[in-house]
Amino acid sequence: MPFMLYDVAGQPGQERYTFVRVVQLAGSSGPLANFSRNANPTHQVPFGWHATADDVIRLLGGSRATQAIVIDLKPRVTGNVSLYRLLCVWGFSAANWTPLGLCLRVLFSDRPEQNPLTFKNSFVDPGTDHTLVREFLYVQGGVSAGSWNWGMVGRVNGALLWPDAFDFLVAGLKSCEQEK
Repeated sequence: MPFMLYDVAGQPGQERYTFVRVVQLAGSSGPLANFSRNANPTHQVPFGWHATADDVIRLLGGSRATQAIVIDLKPRVTGNVSLYRLLCVWGFSAANWTPLGLCLRVLFSDRPEQNPLTFKNSFVDPGTDHTLVREFLYVQGGVSAGSWNWGMVGRVNGALLWPDAFDFLVAGLKSCEQEK
C-alpha cells in the first residue's frame, strides 16, 4: 500500500493531482515517529496524538498548501484504481507500539482503468464521491523503543472501514466495555 506525494492544483471538485514521489510515513526517522516524539517531550506513556495531513507533508519537506498524500490501496490490481487522500492520523503510542487511525477521503474506489500506472501519474478528481473512510494500522514503535516500521497486515488486521461499519463496530465495542 504505497503512500504517494502529489502536487494539487485547481478548484475543489476539479483538482488536478500530479505525482511527485512515493513517500515513507513509517520508520524511526519517518514523519509519524518524528511527530509523536516532538508532541511528547516528556515521554508520557501512553500518549495520544493527532497529526493533520499538512503536518505530515511538512515533516516530509513538502508544501502543505499545494500538496497531498494519496494512498494507493490496490497497487497490484490490474485494470483498477483505488486512491484515497490522507486527511489526518490519530496515534496512541504505548512504550513499544503505536496503533494508528487514518482518516481518508475517497478519490476513486475500484475505478476501472485500462492503464492504472499512467492514470496515477496525473488525474483530475471529479469530486463525485469524497466519502470519509477510516483505516486502522499500527507501527512497531512507541514512546520508548521500536523501529516504527509497519506491523504485519494480513487477512485479520489492517481494516478499512466505511462510516456505517465504523459506527456499528465502535458502538458494539462500547457496549462490550460496559458489560465487563
